[in-house]
Amino acid sequence: MSDDAFTTRSEEPASQDFADQEPEDAMAEGSPEAADAGGDDGGGTGMLGPLELPSTGRMFVVVGGAAMALSTLLSWLEVGNDSFPNIAGVGVSTFGVGTIVFLAGLLLVLRRLTSGVAMGIALGALGSTLVYITIVGLDNGLAAGVWVGLAGSAIAVLGALILVFEEEDRPQLQLRPSAAALGAALAVVASFWLDWVLNSSALIANRRTGEEAFNGLHSEVLFGFPILILGGIVLVLLTELTTMQTPFAKDRQQWIYLMIQMAGVAIAVTAGSNVVGLMMLGVFAFGSGPLVALVGGVIITRSIKEA
Repeated sequence: MSDDAFTTRSEEPASQDFADQEPEDAMAEGSPEAADAGGDDGGGTGMLGPLELPSTGRMFVVVGGAAMALSTLLSWLEVGNDSFPNIAGVGVSTFGVGTIVFLAGLLLVLRRLTSGVAMGIALGALGSTLVYITIVGLDNGLAAGVWVGLAGSAIAVLGALILVFEEEDRPQLQLRPSAAALGAALAVVASFWLDWVLNSSALIANRRTGEEAFNGLHSEVLFGFPILILGGIVLVLLTELTTMQTPFAKDRQQWIYLMIQMAGVAIAVTAGSNVVGLMMLGVFAFGSGPLVALVGGVIITRSIKEA
């Protein structure tokens, strides 16, 4: 009798331990870890998350940048009856404009830029292309590549504009007003006061002609016009900032910072296209105007930083 009682009491803990282990095993089988482990065998949802589609503005920027880059592989000038070989946009035939449009298009496609920088690059490429069309003239054999590049720049500008209003997590910007004012002043002065192209043949001929040097507003240069306009806009915006009550106009202040950033990048791109063109052309000496304007655009751009 005593042996049976001892045996019964010794088996009770074992049966209780086994009962306690069953819920744990069941929980282990239905745990998230087990579900993730089973996903490798096709039973789970897998490790792929939801596909993230680019925004409308970003798509326009990429499409416009691709059109800009591809346009420079097309003919920009028609020479002869069939324009063969192809006078493409990258080279001396476009005064450096095609090269800048090509590089700007690749940058818009390959880099995920902020809305301000993308807008500045697209505006600079658009302005440079318009200047090139004005210099060459509509009746002097402009080919399809010019118009493709112009359309691509316009699409990129539209996409950057949409991106400005789509960005909800736009970083807060900080501005150094003194640096921005210095860069804008350099760009404005360089556009009309300094020489952009030196006529080397006239200088060698003991200054016998009346036009030894051309400024940025000359009819054969014209790159000073967009730089003068953009630099003036920056100066006007900086003047508005000095009269603004900062604690009550924080959002408006950020919009002004963004516009100054756009203008600075556009000035740098426009002046850079002229610098590249003068470096490619061998018949003219190098002027100081585009260099000073390029430095001014870089200073404006560097004066804007993320908070």
